[in-house]
Amino acid sequence: MQLKNIDRILLFRTDAAGTVLTLEELQTRYGIDADGTNFYYGLGPNLASFAKTGQALSASHRVFFDAVLSSLSASPDDEKTVVLGVEPPDTDSYAFVAANQPLVTQLATELAAIQAQALTGGKRLNIVVRYTSEMNAGDTKGWQDPAGFKATFVQSRSAFAKAAPSILFSFSPALRADIDESQIAQFWPGDQYVDVIGGTWYTGSDAQRAASTATMRAYFLHRVGSGKPLALSELGGWNPGPLPGQVSQNDEQLQAMLHDLEALQLQNVTFKYVTFFLDGKSGTDATLAFLRSR
Repeated sequence: MQLKNIDRILLFRTDAAGTVLTLEELQTRYGIDADGTNFYYGLGPNLASFAKTGQALSASHRVFFDAVLSSLSASPDDEKTVVLGVEPPDTDSYAFVAANQPLVTQLATELAAIQAQALTGGKRLNIVVRYTSEMNAGDTKGWQDPAGFKATFVQSRSAFAKAAPSILFSFSPALRADIDESQIAQFWPGDQYVDVIGGTWYTGSDAQRAASTATMRAYFLHRVGSGKPLALSELGGWNPGPLPGQVSQNDEQLQAMLHDLEALQLQNVTFKYVTFFLDGKSGTDATLAFLRSR
């Protein structure tokens, strides 16, 4: 599979029970040997168990990472990537993060141990943290607080730098038709704290695509000279279906969006990774046949 300006393709989907599909299950479903996947960690829901056990990762989290390590061990590839969304609770979002840094530090410590386990097998597990992704498009007061986001991004990034120096942090705003790209800069926490310039790009119809593409293009073209790797931690697209609430044509929308990304190569934009988000309406009828044919 040759993509003109995308180094790695990641896939994400859950099953009917909400369990993240393994890399082997994704390959069975889509016929693609993905370079990695996404995972999501809520700080709020895990605080109580951390207080009781001293562990940040639950048994279900461990099952996920054990499956990734197993896939990596069996793969001919030297590395896989996990893009990890680390999210504060909706209520008192940034105050919560500031008050519970021991949980953040313990999470970093446990993730570093998982990376070390991969190294013992001669492989590398890249972990990229998306702290409060889509912070520019949230519905709560906490998620619309640029100062709080920046302060706790720096605080959490510093905790990871000490406990898990190999884990990268991504700046990952929402890139959509209804987003004003010029307002994203107010959330920037500082060059020294951001390792990857990422984003989540969604298009909900053909009618939206011109505007959403304009937001995406402006965002990356304004940042291509930063010297930092560029990425999309979620990419999803669909068209409205024939009945209210229905969606369809994932492949058509995703393929068109991929062409828009590849067009940016003429302006020296390359992507370290892109995650095709195939859950819910983003994956209703997706087959990704257009990727397999490359």
